[in-house]
Amino acid sequence: MIYEPGKGIWHLLGWAGSGMMVIMMLYSLRKRIALFSSLGSLSRWLSAHMFLGIMGPILITFHSTFKFGGIIATSFWSMILTMIFGILGRYIYVQIPRSLAGTELAVRDIEQIIESIEIQLREYSGGVNLADLSRGIDPEGGDFAERGLMKTLLFMFRTDIVISYRIQKVNTILKRQHHLAWKVRRKIDQLLKKKAALIRRKNYLSTSHQLLHYWHVVHIPLAIVMFLIMILHIVVYYLFRPVHSI
Repeated sequence: MIYEPGKGIWHLLGWAGSGMMVIMMLYSLRKRIALFSSLGSLSRWLSAHMFLGIMGPILITFHSTFKFGGIIATSFWSMILTMIFGILGRYIYVQIPRSLAGTELAVRDIEQIIESIEIQLREYSGGVNLADLSRGIDPEGGDFAERGLMKTLLFMFRTDIVISYRIQKVNTILKRQHHLAWKVRRKIDQLLKKKAALIRRKNYLSTSHQLLHYWHVVHIPLAIVMFLIMILHIVVYYLFRPVHSI
């Protein structure tokens, strides 16, 4: 097998990866142009955008046969940075509660959902005092503006880990001490996670909007640079292919 980016399957992988990177930009059209608003939910488009945004760079990495130099190195690392920031952006995006249609929920809507979850938890608990068991799971409230955006983001990561650990401890207690069925414990797990996530997202709503704004400031220029270099790479390759390949 020939391990050269411009030959054989490696060449095809480059086109496939580049195609995915271009197709994923349809999400931006779906989000910004009202004409496309009926073409599926925004959340599904975002999922497709994320999938293509990860698979594209993977295929392009194999296309390069792990040989980076010159313009290729610049293109590759701008692509990797764009992908990493895309994953980070997805995390920040989901911190803002939304409906199934993708529209942002108001604080009152979030509070109503939390109240509904609490009712369901009481129904599933079967007399177990979940309020005491789950104490410490729900994130703290308060104004987080003084933390700073980066510290808040790191705190959000840490909170996710801590909440998962504490919910697992509750699950263990429900199993060993209260002998609740697996299906019931699983449902309680899901409800506790959803409730904690909503409370945390409500508390951090303003900060999440700020983080998303600054993320756009970085991510969009990175994506533009990535596509410009990708186009330049393709043009140069086909212009100079008879002489040499880059």
